[in-house]
Amino acid sequence: MTTAAKEGDEKALLVHLQARIAQAVEDPGTPPRDLSSLSRRLMEITKELKALEVAEAKEAAHVSTQDAAFDSEAI
Repeated sequence: MTTAAKEGDEKALLVHLQARIAQAVEDPGTPPRDLSSLSRRLMEITKELKALEVAEAKEAAHVSTQDAAFDSEAI
């Protein structure tokens, strides 16, 4: 997780945080008073990841390709 944070890889950092918080939520040793805020943050991270994936998909769909030169002989 520290590598993702140092490199500025937002998606990787969110994935690591999501896994870590999910682990804490499932841990029977996690104090009940913390479950609400951990669960809320887990849901927020999940939404942030989905938004990043949608943005990446839109960006991939708008990849421009260079047109080939027009060749009148090809007609």
